[in-house]
Amino acid sequence: MKKLMQHPLFSGGLIMVGGSMLINVINYLYHLIIGRLLGPVDYGILASLFSILYIVGIIPSSASVAIVKFISSCKNIKEVSLVYKSINRLIFTISLALSVLMILVSPVISSFLHIDNIILIMLISPILFFSLITLANQATSQGLLKFMGYILPSFISSIVKLLFGILFITLGSSVFGAMGAIVLGAVFAYLISIPSIKEIANRKLDTTKYDLKPFLKYSLPVLVQALAFTSIFTVDVILVKHYLSPFDAGIYAALSTLGKIIFFASSPVSSAMFPIVSNKSGRNESYLRIFVISFVATILIGSGITFLYWLLPEFTIGVLYGKDYLSAKSELVFMGVFVLFYSLSNFLLNFSLSISKTKIVFIPLVASIAQPILIYFYHKNISEIIKVSMFTTIVMFLSISIFLIYNFAKPKT
Repeated sequence: MKKLMQHPLFSGGLIMVGGSMLINVINYLYHLIIGRLLGPVDYGILASLFSILYIVGIIPSSASVAIVKFISSCKNIKEVSLVYKSINRLIFTISLALSVLMILVSPVISSFLHIDNIILIMLISPILFFSLITLANQATSQGLLKFMGYILPSFISSIVKLLFGILFITLGSSVFGAMGAIVLGAVFAYLISIPSIKEIANRKLDTTKYDLKPFLKYSLPVLVQALAFTSIFTVDVILVKHYLSPFDAGIYAALSTLGKIIFFASSPVSSAMFPIVSNKSGRNESYLRIFVISFVATILIGSGITFLYWLLPEFTIGVLYGKDYLSAKSELVFMGVFVLFYSLSNFLLNFSLSISKTKIVFIPLVASIAQPILIYFYHKNISEIIKVSMFTTIVMFLSISIFLIYNFAKPKT
């Protein structure tokens, strides 16, 4: 028991899983409460704004996986400081550029999503900026196995956006109030993320030169992976907002949020596994046991929630979202299956990246292209769109599994 408690996968996983579960509970309380306060139509608008935020943040946020990889592979604190400072400058520059670009393209996005208030789109800009520079600090903390430095900023952000979101909407600000609360949450999260990396950020170095080419070379396939997985997770919500009625968009947003419970409940296992496997791989140590334990845990968490959705769909939606959303009950289990296979695929991809096997990213890239094309042809109703996404992720999971089995079974030359 003592050995188990001291194992980094157990202690780190406990913080990551426990902390992330708490954050996810708060985030789902946020969506459930805000969904009830706004109603299906306005909640559909808010969900589409969240999806845009996820997509435009792909480029810098994809670097977080690479940051964890490179920080966890550093040999000493000086090297950690040099790597952090160099990467942090890069992330800051990209985040600022994307935030400005977001303001410039706001009219186009507003027209496509049929959102009259363009300021709602523009508010994505400050949220994006602060979220991404915070993410650089969080990824560094994760790479150093300081998991509390990863968890605490997200916890504070979730609390702030929930409390102020309720306050602002109650005062009559509707979707604008909800977005304003998210801006405040992003700012608070950044301030909270600073102490955990203060030592390496303030350390004086003999040189500020660090060759970012290996980082960028590794980041490119990671970017492709992040682009693909974020697209699969968000493009359906955006296309529903474009193709279906405002009411259906709100219903789909609720289904999507419930489906995401599966991913956010299981993904902390992968997050805890990544730096540990990366470290062991870099030292040529065995990591198979950690992979198996983590993969089984991911399956049990995801399939358990999916089974609940199949067993008690009306109860789940009724308790969490209320009677206005009960028309979604027949589709809940299909959304669960969609996100379950999405989560398993994401786990296998993260494992591959942790051991520097990056060629596999072409599989989710193909899936992310196929999904919107299929939705273009099959979007008569909510059911059709969900089943397109479900089919896409099942095929993606099987393809990734076959690819990994083939590559590990292939004799080494």
